[in-house]
Amino acid sequence: HPLFLDISDPLNPVYSGVFLAPTGNPYVHDGYVENDTAYFGHIYDGYVSIVDVSNKSNPVLLATQQTPNAFTHNVWLSDNHKTMFTTDETTNSFLTAYDISDLSNITELSRFQKDPGSNSIVHNTHIRNDYAVTSWYTEGVVINDVSRPKNMIEVGHYDTYPANNDGVFDGEWGEYPFFPSGNIV
Repeated sequence: HPLFLDISDPLNPVYSGVFLAPTGNPYVHDGYVENDTAYFGHIYDGYVSIVDVSNKSNPVLLATQQTPNAFTHNVWLSDNHKTMFTTDETTNSFLTAYDISDLSNITELSRFQKDPGSNSIVHNTHIRNDYAVTSWYTEGVVINDVSRPKNMIEVGHYDTYPANNDGVFDGEWGEYPFFPSGNIV
């Protein structure tokens, strides 16, 4: 379960609350918080929960969304907060885009798969401007233009593990694309 801590005094954090998963395993593998809304990846149950965390002692579930391979690892939002992107950490997985402008009707927009049929495994995605910068273990870093999320287009790729692309957990598992220089680390 995700715990909320008041860190106004970082040396003495104070417990503020907890989010209880709506179903299944309480484990949240990865999360993203934007203002007072949290997006939690429930990897073992295969869904994203979207939670109002404005009151840390009483978080409110706003919506859930199952992901294509039902092993939800990572979630990130577009800059305009209308599109949610997810990754499933399994073989033959996808970077998936969803319209979240109406949380009562989340709609899948599209899926992107690097090297279909190769057993490639997606790990993390981050959105910067209109680009998804995504790690794909043995495939490396893949950059997709997501300005039209119904049609994600690969515009860049750097293979960090040229030895193979056979669905193993070797190679690149994360990147940080938010430096002012534009460098991706």
